[in-house]
Amino acid sequence: MFNPDIQYRCTIIRGKAQKELDNLLLAYATIVAEICPCTKEVFDQEFNERLSQIIYNNDFENLGENNKKTIRNHITEVAGKLFGLFYFDEQYVYESPSNEKLLIDNDQPAFFKNLCLNFQFPNGTQKIQTIEERINDGIKFKPFHFVLALLSLAQNNGIVLIKDEIGYYVLNSKQVLQGNISAQVVLETILNGRANNIIKRLESGSRHTQHIREQLNLLALANLIIIDGDNLIINKAEKEIIDVFISELAQPIKFDIFKYDLNSADEKKQMYSDWSAYFGKIAVQNPKILSTSIEALQREEVEKPKVPQKGTDQTILGDEGEDFVFDLEKKRVNATHPRLVNKVLLLGKQRGLGYDISSVEADENREEPEFARFVEVKSTKRITEPDLDDNSWTDTINLTRKEWIAAKQYRSAFNIYRVYFTPN
Repeated sequence: MFNPDIQYRCTIIRGKAQKELDNLLLAYATIVAEICPCTKEVFDQEFNERLSQIIYNNDFENLGENNKKTIRNHITEVAGKLFGLFYFDEQYVYESPSNEKLLIDNDQPAFFKNLCLNFQFPNGTQKIQTIEERINDGIKFKPFHFVLALLSLAQNNGIVLIKDEIGYYVLNSKQVLQGNISAQVVLETILNGRANNIIKRLESGSRHTQHIREQLNLLALANLIIIDGDNLIINKAEKEIIDVFISELAQPIKFDIFKYDLNSADEKKQMYSDWSAYFGKIAVQNPKILSTSIEALQREEVEKPKVPQKGTDQTILGDEGEDFVFDLEKKRVNATHPRLVNKVLLLGKQRGLGYDISSVEADENREEPEFARFVEVKSTKRITEPDLDDNSWTDTINLTRKEWIAAKQYRSAFNIYRVYFTPN
């Protein structure tokens, strides 16, 4: 018998505001890739210094104690435990596969999809006392899998659920967290309550709501749900990967935390090390299924995604960015020198050039409008829109060796277009 009033506060690592998480993700990832593998001592020193410059524009040693604590929290709690950008053993710290993938495809929602697929309760992100409490209380749950299954079931029946319902009946419900209640039973209980004008709400205050909000934010950053006021809506344009979540719900949790003797110091250390290696892995055999199409980011198209144009592979971020900039370049040249438009060429498919588009200067060099321009396109997908005036946002661009050689060779004729794809 399901009794949702048996409440249980099951927290996750405290993150940052949704936009700040989106802003800092690539900065974290770039630092990790540049300094790993390395010893923990070198890792801490290098990460402290680099992140201090990004956030405070100052050396770590010159920061006050509170700001130093903030930097360490960013590194250990957010970049490490919450994001899984690196993992460790007794000697070294390593870049995780999910971090490596992120810097290759620049698909931030795909990164968060992978994170959500790997997440579970209990997990190795918290203090040993908390982990033991979760185990002793019978908690065994995949929160993101269950929430997506429930929202999908509801929407298939024309029902929209709200934050409080997910919080009270799912993420704070002990029986659900123990894996004993199905999504169907939860939905029936919610609807029965609605029919009888019974409204269940979480207690007010951040202690009771923050962990719920942060879990929902992660699903939103993954582009799997849309938070519309209090309403939670499945992004149907992400149906393929959402179906993966739903199909995995009935399977055992992937990381067997129960096999460790947490009374043993060596076993505890091993558990934390094993979890860090597990959490940053790619969660699916075919990583392409994690990809975020431009159509999936279009909020007005969630109910009926647009059909991709012929000749454009809408699953490849680089192609999407190149197509977008190619069109911009043609319009720029055509505005002043229509006869030169045929010199704007999309070359992204040709490997080894170090640039994606060959163009001309046109109006930007009035004396020699036919002088060549070489364009490299760097694209990123994210849920929140970057703000140039926001100090928490730091842009990062990774150039390949070929691109760097092209930049040095062509100098001022080499241009980089920075493209961000975000929801409308």
